[in-house]
Amino acid sequence: MTASVLDRVRQIVADVFGLALDQIDARSSPELIEAWESIAHLNLVLSLEQAFGVSFTPDEIAELVSVEAIVNKVHMKLSQAA
Repeated sequence: MTASVLDRVRQIVADVFGLALDQIDARSSPELIEAWESIAHLNLVLSLEQAFGVSFTPDEIAELVSVEAIVNKVHMKLSQAA
């Protein structure tokens, strides 16, 4: 996991859910973040797509269930684009 992508994803998650950055780590997920519900999840996806210049399919959106999963998917998308 590249630290810069992890750091950016953590910051986006913190911003979208209105949390302090130190409350977000790789294990953060809807089970641990009360505000992470369906509409907020879509806001998170849109923020991620804008920040990284990628697009997620509906199936991929459903797989974005933790910060670690998001970072892994973003890495995959960025490496495909390179």
